[in-house]
Amino acid sequence: MNPIRCAACSLLLAFVAPAWAINKCTDVNGKVSFQDAPCVGQGEKIDVRPAMQGATPIPPSPSAAQEGAFGPSWQRKNHLQSQGIPQARAAIERNQRECAAAPQQQEGVAQSGPLRRSLGAGSQFAKERADAASKDKAACEARTQELRGQLKSLEDELSNL
Repeated sequence: MNPIRCAACSLLLAFVAPAWAINKCTDVNGKVSFQDAPCVGQGEKIDVRPAMQGATPIPPSPSAAQEGAFGPSWQRKNHLQSQGIPQARAAIERNQRECAAAPQQQEGVAQSGPLRRSLGAGSQFAKERADAASKDKAACEARTQELRGQLKSLEDELSNL
């Protein structure tokens, strides 16, 4: 036989885990014995494998195995802390600035230009302008409340992670 084949066969046999069949036999008196040969009376066959060298590895917990160090919940938490919540707060501030600036811009348009209108107490234009301003104010408040609700939901989600 070729020395290379001999070495390959011996390596193959070294890596194959041997298994032995041991028979557990019980005699008429109820005495239990273990033997290589099949039992004459009552008995059962037990497959025995040698123990592997080294400690048995402990399987990781299911949540850690699924998620990992930088898993989806870590990524979501990081996103909420670095972008989601700061952007929601900035949107609320921007909305409040725009709402505060809108009436000032409307006053400037009505007071200047060649088409100045009478702003007396009974003029139709003053009433329309007041109605439009109240509608704009209500829309701004509604938008601010909506943005605050979104911010609260993001903060709640972050606290649950």
